[in-house]
Amino acid sequence: MSLDINLDFSEIEILVFDVDGVLTDGRIQISESGVETKTFFANDGAGIRLAKKMGLKVGFISARTSNAAGIRVKELGVDFYIEGCRDKFNSLKPILKEYNLDFKNLFYMGDDIVDIELLKMAGISASVPDAPKYVRDYADFVTEKSGGHGAVREVCDIILEKKGLLLNFLNDLNKNGF
Repeated sequence: MSLDINLDFSEIEILVFDVDGVLTDGRIQISESGVETKTFFANDGAGIRLAKKMGLKVGFISARTSNAAGIRVKELGVDFYIEGCRDKFNSLKPILKEYNLDFKNLFYMGDDIVDIELLKMAGISASVPDAPKYVRDYADFVTEKSGGHGAVREVCDIILEKKGLLLNFLNDLNKNGF
């Protein structure tokens, strides 16, 4: 991790990621028969699994509806997936309430206009370097890696390290194996 981030992650308990442009590079491929495909980065999935293993809640939220994203949700076993919503802020409120959490406990990562309200309200937020500047300006930090190319893994590692969970995991790994 080379970003120098001086933020207090101690209250972060839930990580929520936008899909297109964050978990993917934002490209949407549609075949002539109408089948949509997306490309997800394997290391991002590993970061999500590690965050869940360390006790954090993880969810995805998207303004679009996508079978490909739904499949990825099942593969990773994320805690929730909200799709087809334009008002992400109000769509996320009942999820936080269900887990007895507040926006101060939320880490949010997004890259477009529909993400701005959550970027502003989250305890800590991030965006990707290829997001428009007027969106990046609302994030607490911007990743070095682009969406769909390791940005999610980058933030998972940062959060786990800042919370002291990564070092504990690595120490346990050295003692007990994986």
